[in-house]
Amino acid sequence: MSAPPLFFFDLDDTLVDHHAAEEDAHRETHASHASLFSGVAFDDWLAAYRRNNLRLWHEYGKGEIDRPTLATRRFALPLADLGLDIAGGAAVSAFYIGAYNRNWRLIEGAEGVLAHAAELGVVGILSNGFRQTQRAKIARFGLDRWARHVILSEDVGAMKPSRAIFDAAWKAAGGEVRRRVYVGDSFATDVVGAKEAGWFPIFFDRHGKGAPEPVVFVTRLADLKPLF
Repeated sequence: MSAPPLFFFDLDDTLVDHHAAEEDAHRETHASHASLFSGVAFDDWLAAYRRNNLRLWHEYGKGEIDRPTLATRRFALPLADLGLDIAGGAAVSAFYIGAYNRNWRLIEGAEGVLAHAAELGVVGILSNGFRQTQRAKIARFGLDRWARHVILSEDVGAMKPSRAIFDAAWKAAGGEVRRRVYVGDSFATDVVGAKEAGWFPIFFDRHGKGAPEPVVFVTRLADLKPLF
């Protein structure tokens, strides 16, 4: 008898709405530090933060910077870009982290699709991100009710789309020959990474942006059920 299939999920913007939580937290941060952000519109601040944060995560993923450097620069750099006082970076960072944690929300259908997948096979979560933050999200929503394995980049020492993190997930689940399905919202990291590691990728294209090449996709998590 063959081993039951693996159904692994990305966490941010697949199960938990990171994008919305990030924006809401920055909105609170911007409003609560009016003197620091004087004359700078919220949209300009958010764009500067996201631009620098994305670049820093790429550098972190390649091992060019460490975690403390990323955590410090992701606020200092956008402040500098906008001509603001970088000395306020630490206070802004601390406020933002608290606001971000308060704004976590599950994406519609997350619990239902996890429960369904758990009836059919073995469920796991495979995510980039800082260990403490990602595990806190899982605990907040009790996602470990269904996810038997949690594979995080900080634990593995490799980030998606590296094959190493997908192989770590497969080995954690027993390393047997079986069907392996991975669901994620990023084509570049989730779809490409999973496919190259021998997993069957499903692209969660919630906002209908499309993909650069043909791929199985859904726009709602509930639509994964018949595919599973």
